[in-house]
Amino acid sequence: MIIGFRAKGGSISETAEFVNCSRAAVVKVYRAWQNGTVQNQRRGKCGAPRAIDDRGERRLRRCVRADRRATVEQLTTKMNQGATKSVSQSTIQRTLLRLGLRSRRLVRAPMLTAVHRRRRLEFARQYSSWTSTEWRQVAFSDESRFMLHRTDGRWRIRRETSERNHPATIAGTVQAGGGSIMVWGMFSWHSLGSLIIVEGTMDQYKYASVLADHVHPYMRIVFPSGCGIFQQDNARCHTAASVERMHEDFN
Repeated sequence: MIIGFRAKGGSISETAEFVNCSRAAVVKVYRAWQNGTVQNQRRGKCGAPRAIDDRGERRLRRCVRADRRATVEQLTTKMNQGATKSVSQSTIQRTLLRLGLRSRRLVRAPMLTAVHRRRRLEFARQYSSWTSTEWRQVAFSDESRFMLHRTDGRWRIRRETSERNHPATIAGTVQAGGGSIMVWGMFSWHSLGSLIIVEGTMDQYKYASVLADHVHPYMRIVFPSGCGIFQQDNARCHTAASVERMHEDFN
C-alpha cells in the first residue's frame, strides 16, 4: 500500500497518515522498493497449507518401507491412527506421487541363497581381470523354457471405456496357458552352436546326449588346439555323476 500510494503522487506525510504508520517507515519501504530490495513477504504462502507436513512425509515413508505391498487405503488407515487430523486417500495418493513412491511391478530375479551369493562373488573376483582374448576361448551354454502364448497380463494399452471388447484391445488366451517349449543352445566368440529343442524337462540323460551329439563336436571344430573352455551352470542335470564322467573322458 505504501508503494502504491506513493506511486500515485502521495507525499510521505499523506502516505503515513493513509497507511497509519510512521514517516520513517514510509521512507524506508519506498527507498527499498526503488533499490529493488523489497521482497514479497507473502510469496510461497498462497493457497491452503499442505495436509501432510515434512514430519508426516517421513512417517509415510516409514509406513511404505515397513510394508511395501500396502495399498493406499491401508496406508491412509495407518497415517490416521493416533493423528489429531485425519487425511483422505487422495491426499495420501498425491503425497506418494510427490515423494516418488509410485506403484510398480515387482522385479523378477533369481532366488539366491547365501551360498549362491558367495559363490557368484568368488567367480566375479576370480575372472574380473580376464581380457577379451581370454574370454574368446569360452563357449557358453544354457537351456531355457519359453511360453508359446503370452498370458502374464503385463501388456498395457490405451482405450476408451466403450472399446473394452474391441478386437484390438483383447489379448487372446488358451486353456492351461498354451504350453511351453524348452531349448538348449551354445555359442562362443568364434561361432554359434546348435539350438536344440528339448522334449519335456532336461535331465542328466538328455543332457548327456546333448554333450555327445553337439558339445563335443563343437569344441573339437571351434577349438582344435584343445584350449577351449566349456561353460555351464550348476543345474542338477549338469553336475550329475554320469555327466561329470563324460567331461573327464572327453578331456
